[in-house]
Amino acid sequence: MTLFNFSPCSFSLANGDVLYRDIQLTLDSGLSALIGRNGSGKSVLAAQLAQQQPADCYLLSQLPPTHWQHLSLADLLGITDTLNALQQLADGQCDTETLSIINGHWQLADDLHNELQQVGAAPDIWQRCSSLSGGQLNHLRLWWAFYQQRPLLILDEPSNHLDAQARNWLSQRIARFLARPKSAILLISHDRELLQQASVLYELSSAGLSRYGGNYEFYQQQRQLQQTALQQQRQQAERNLAQQQRQAQTAAERAAKRQQQGEKQRGSQATILLDYQKNRAQSAVSARRTQEQHQLKQAQQQLQQVKAQQEVVKPQQFYLQAAAVNGSKQLVNAVALQLAHGNNQPLSFNWRGKQRVHLQGRNGSGKSTLLLTLAGLIAPAAGQLQLNCAVQYLDQHFSLLNSSQSALANLRRHCPRLSETTARTLLASAGLRADKALKPAGVLSGGERMKLAMLMVSQHNDSLLLLDEPDNHLDLETKQLLAQALYQYPTGFVVVSHDAHFIAQLGIDTVLQI
Repeated sequence: MTLFNFSPCSFSLANGDVLYRDIQLTLDSGLSALIGRNGSGKSVLAAQLAQQQPADCYLLSQLPPTHWQHLSLADLLGITDTLNALQQLADGQCDTETLSIINGHWQLADDLHNELQQVGAAPDIWQRCSSLSGGQLNHLRLWWAFYQQRPLLILDEPSNHLDAQARNWLSQRIARFLARPKSAILLISHDRELLQQASVLYELSSAGLSRYGGNYEFYQQQRQLQQTALQQQRQQAERNLAQQQRQAQTAAERAAKRQQQGEKQRGSQATILLDYQKNRAQSAVSARRTQEQHQLKQAQQQLQQVKAQQEVVKPQQFYLQAAAVNGSKQLVNAVALQLAHGNNQPLSFNWRGKQRVHLQGRNGSGKSTLLLTLAGLIAPAAGQLQLNCAVQYLDQHFSLLNSSQSALANLRRHCPRLSETTARTLLASAGLRADKALKPAGVLSGGERMKLAMLMVSQHNDSLLLLDEPDNHLDLETKQLLAQALYQYPTGFVVVSHDAHFIAQLGIDTVLQI
């Protein structure tokens, strides 16, 4: 049953390039998914759709607002006024304005307190967001989205940062929400398991918006059939055009030959007869050329129509720079190391040159804290830590990016040895070509920012890579490319990820459970 009809949406970039035009979407009850490559405009389209249905729709954006670390949890969720009103009511202040602000959320403070306990966070509803892990923060943002009584949720990359248990909780909450009558969710995701739960998939690409009536597996099958058919149509159209061009060329050569023969005979025939024959021949040639041009134009139009249905995808590649290292060289040695946040159990480990380490643990266990400690950004609570190498740290929120600087300026600032030509080549290889390399990092999509940040940390020899969920925000193809690049990386790295498919492709040889 169709619940929501949206007006056509269009969006153009600042340089005038059209991101998409006249995208029209209808949503049925149940779970629908929107997929597409990084930079295709999914998040922009989601914002436009939400603006059309402000009373009925809640949009959970892919990224929290700028400077979210300095906000309180209540401010981030937008519930500060409600919590203050509940406190005023508890203090005996009861008036119409206070009751209006509460708006029926009588148990909000208690419910939030309980949810904090569920995710293993401090039971303080006023705490700073910086005290929460990425997974805990995303869990709480999702909790608030489901808590509200709106019939439509648009969830942009909701499974980012979530561990296996939290992802299971997300699936359960989606099912519980959709059990309500006349409810719908539009899911924007690259998570295969979540996409398998969808009943309808929409794909946004340079060719427009395509609808597939099934889950991700059904989409893959149908899209493969569609692409095969389009490729066959294109090949046939190209053959038709080539045939029309050959026929036109052959006809032109024959006409030229007949004209030469006519010139030779001109001296032996009467002028009136020759003029008559000439006019007749010219008329025939003109009619033939008109027909040939019409057939040629038809063949060209047929080819262009098929091309318009095919998404134009330029190849991408991650070039990760590193010199081969001595595999026996000790890089990191930790003895009874206790972290400042998360699990306080002492950690002891010894990592050498070519080890590939996967950090595992629940949200809030301290995985990101350990990476921050290894990067020298926070001090351990106790124990000893010795590093015999430089490190390059990529965090969950790509904090090394300057949002106001261009992608090119960010890369050259962090990697000053790169020439402009080399930097542009690296950016282009990762899909940040031409004008996109000159855009401020703050206007890039989440996936594009992650690709830029990954390039920035990976162009340093003799450095240990510390990668905190580098696969977040990446589309499925780019995630595959990154996995291949890391598998071929000639030295070791430390990675946090909750995507088993991604981890399985990295050649991991060491697991540290926190």
